[in-house]
Amino acid sequence: MQQEVSMRLTVNGDHFDLDQPTVEARLRGRPPEPIQVHWVEIEGTRFPVKQALETMLGISRATFTSHTARYQFDRLGFPTSTTTANATGGPTPPSAAIESAATEHQPTVEEAGAAFATLVAFLRTGPLTTGISALEHNLLNADRTTAADITAAAGLTEELLHAALTVRRDVGRVSDVIHATVITLALPHILEDDEIVSNRPSLGPGNDQSRPFDLETNKRVAEFKVAVWSGGDMMRKRGLTKDLVHLALHDDQRRPELWVTGTDPIRFLQTSSSPVGSLLSRASHHQQARYEARFGTTEIALRDFVTEHAAHIRLRNIADALPSLAEAFL
Repeated sequence: MQQEVSMRLTVNGDHFDLDQPTVEARLRGRPPEPIQVHWVEIEGTRFPVKQALETMLGISRATFTSHTARYQFDRLGFPTSTTTANATGGPTPPSAAIESAATEHQPTVEEAGAAFATLVAFLRTGPLTTGISALEHNLLNADRTTAADITAAAGLTEELLHAALTVRRDVGRVSDVIHATVITLALPHILEDDEIVSNRPSLGPGNDQSRPFDLETNKRVAEFKVAVWSGGDMMRKRGLTKDLVHLALHDDQRRPELWVTGTDPIRFLQTSSSPVGSLLSRASHHQQARYEARFGTTEIALRDFVTEHAAHIRLRNIADALPSLAEAFL
């Protein structure tokens, strides 16, 4: 019987609370895709690690690497291709996977820069969603000859693919860089004269149980949501709500703060009529149980929850601490 472990994972600035029962429930009954290299075994079934984590988080697998996905399942205690291959049975962090790949050809900085320029030039030709939709329609009834012509006309070339793969290799963890940099740059501006960091901050992609918050000082606990806000993005709304509830459940005299990019996330929290239970539907069983034990009904509107149960949480705009970067957050 596995020991129940829970953890917090940060992807693209969003926090996700995962535990073993949640993983098992969400993967149960799902057919596994063909395994290419790395897998995780859940209730006797082996899944590709990226399929499993994508299902868990409800986000595109393009936003994380297989090494990151495998490492998270290692931490949760599930058998993976790593723990099976390692005699020690311990998880292999992503850095080890990067080191093992160091002997492979890596593009120079100049090559990576050229690849980035190629990719950006393509992306700025127009909205990607619109372009992909048009391509889908144009490929209907295409044969081998016309398919090649249509694809080339859309700008999808081998050069573009090579550029995209090169960029992904180098910037696959750009969200982690942003998360860590925002917090550390903000510290000199937000810490008070007699305030000190009292616990090791959580700057990376995962929080352990000894570091439940991104930042803890002798005066405050804080979570940072650095992702660019999109009002129609349910993943963003759920992540923001989970962090708000996480702070609302905290019990001590330190003030809780939720730092976000811009005013739109704050407006969402203060005006949304969506039920909190619906927004927490993809949170861990542990967090949902704690919420129900403390606050009761899950049908309360988010705006009412903020007023009645989370009014003590300070909602802060990161741009106020880093005004020189305000435009970059938009």
